[in-house]
Amino acid sequence: MKNIFLIGLPSSGKSTLGKKLARLLDYRFVDMDKLIEKDQGMTIHEIFTQKGEPYFREVESRILKDTIENRSVVIATGGGAPCFFDNMDFIKKSGISVFLDVHHVELAKRIQNHGKDDRPLLSGATSLENELEQKYQQRLPFYSRADFTLSGDSDVSQLAAIVQPLL
Repeated sequence: MKNIFLIGLPSSGKSTLGKKLARLLDYRFVDMDKLIEKDQGMTIHEIFTQKGEPYFREVESRILKDTIENRSVVIATGGGAPCFFDNMDFIKKSGISVFLDVHHVELAKRIQNHGKDDRPLLSGATSLENELEQKYQQRLPFYSRADFTLSGDSDVSQLAAIVQPLL
């Protein structure tokens, strides 16, 4: 049984769809941000504030690579996880990768509805939509390497239809 990696910008639905997909497939669900917080004993925001982004990215990469010991796991990666070190190469060789491609205007609405304070790279943005569009353009070369891309209005049945034949 292969691991399934969900990648995409913040609020693209990685955790929401990931939990549903894991239940449907009888897989375990892992939220990388939660694992990082548990490992470090502080929130993502606190890690960024107290130790900086380079430290966070090193921890994130280590946590990502620790997941390979588990099989039959749906993994919601952090939005930037595929873009640092050799993380996308690792994802590609370790399971099935799915890019949840949601338009930046929709992402901005979702983040505004749920608060952006817990998203350190977006908390100081003057224009959330512009910041998300910029992140999208920066990260697209990594995201586009995913095995599959699902549009923003996809649901768990569409995601399951893609991955189930490959398991």
